[in-house]
Amino acid sequence: MNNSGIHLMFFLSFNLLILLGHVAGSKVLQIRGIPNAKSSLYPSDRDFQCLDGSLIIPFSHVNDNYCDCADGSDEPGTPACTNGSFYCENSGHKPRYIPSTWINDGVCDCCDASDEYSSGKECVNNCNELGKEARLEQQKAEELIREGNKIRLEMIAKGKQLKTDYQARLVKLRSEYEEAELVKKEKELLKTQAEELERAALEKYKPAEPEKSVAQEGEEDEELHESDAEDYFKLLDSDNSGTVTTAELQTRVTFDKDKNGVVTEEEAMYFLNNQKEVNLQDFIDSVWPNAKAFLMLEQGMFKVASQKEEGEDEEDEEGEVHEPVDETSEQEKVEVDGTETDEVAGKEQLKPEESQVQYDEETQTFIDEATAARENFEKAEKSVNELLTKIREFEAKLDRDFGVDNEFIPLDGECFDYTNLEYVYTLCMFSRATQRSKSGGSDINLGHWNDWSGPEGQRYSKMKYDSGLSCWNGPARSTIVNLSCGKENKLVSVTEPSRCEYAMEFSTPVVCNANLESANTHDEL
Repeated sequence: MNNSGIHLMFFLSFNLLILLGHVAGSKVLQIRGIPNAKSSLYPSDRDFQCLDGSLIIPFSHVNDNYCDCADGSDEPGTPACTNGSFYCENSGHKPRYIPSTWINDGVCDCCDASDEYSSGKECVNNCNELGKEARLEQQKAEELIREGNKIRLEMIAKGKQLKTDYQARLVKLRSEYEEAELVKKEKELLKTQAEELERAALEKYKPAEPEKSVAQEGEEDEELHESDAEDYFKLLDSDNSGTVTTAELQTRVTFDKDKNGVVTEEEAMYFLNNQKEVNLQDFIDSVWPNAKAFLMLEQGMFKVASQKEEGEDEEDEEGEVHEPVDETSEQEKVEVDGTETDEVAGKEQLKPEESQVQYDEETQTFIDEATAARENFEKAEKSVNELLTKIREFEAKLDRDFGVDNEFIPLDGECFDYTNLEYVYTLCMFSRATQRSKSGGSDINLGHWNDWSGPEGQRYSKMKYDSGLSCWNGPARSTIVNLSCGKENKLVSVTEPSRCEYAMEFSTPVVCNANLESANTHDEL
């Protein structure tokens, strides 16, 4: 063989070694496009079996720029298989896989330039520089996790203490509730007895009731609607949230439609027009007409028929009606769940100078005793309802998933704001999310707390809020809250990726778990 032939063989052998990267002392070659750890899957001394086991081909067909294997495993270093992947070693920085179709496409994807080995593209190997920046960022992240984890441990301790306090508080509330129920039954019996005596004493004073026209009854209904709806809304809105919820209605026996002693969620939803909560305007428009009837039936509400003063509305001989110069409206008293309000035409609060009916001393005594008995019963009933509301509140707290170590309990009920150019967003943890225009207006409900929605192994990284206010011709609003490690609790951003679906980013030390982060740390850096 002449010298030129020897040189040619040497050249080809040298290039083959560069392409395959022979590992000294073994028959395993380093194949372009795979990590060292997978080299044993590509033995050069035998035929190659596709990694999915579907085909056996000659080893010479590996990286020959022709796709033989269905899984693309025979072409890890060429763009021949569209479903293949190429391994960037990126020494000094993070290794990564890129799609095989990116190989030799004229774009530098690997920081070590290994993906553009024959495209003619001049790529700079900047792995060391990128690696240095990445390591600095990782150090900052690790420091943040360490500092946040200290706060997290404090919150865990606080959470456990709060849970113990909740349990003790619930035991006390249940005991107080049992006592309050006994008092209520006692007051109810006294009220019943006093009202029987009052009713018997008033029989002799009972006048014949004049029939009212349909127009008069309609006017009275309208007056009751306008003047009492807002007051009753405020009474039902026990948490002063600006909305009335099914939970708040369930504490009121007024809404026990089937009279079985329990107000179910379905019964509450009936009054709220199948909504979980309503604001004041919706309450006045659609809830009050139904609720008013049940309220009046339950409480025995009625209006005193107006007594015409002497000389009022007299007809002259020509049939015209003349009203006196000094016109005084009758006082109307409406009792709403124990709350009394005086209504007077023209919204003026006037007190009659004297009672229209003078009772004898014995009858007045019965009336006063019955009034006092009703007031005492209403106070007892209110106490029972308030205790029941608190019991349900603490039961819900104890049933709620606040994390493996109860670390989220200190955040329960805490609210955080985020403001952009147009809106103010509020996230109340384990309650609801809202949106309010900076130009004014009421809050728009973006969802009530539902559950955790993080992926397996990271369950507590996402919170789901749903069943918010329905969009016009669209779904009910909902919000996903993504939690990230931070040294303070802060709502850092709000977006709307899809119509009526919101995404909030919340920073908190609660998710700064040093043990978890250490397990997920990559050694490549």
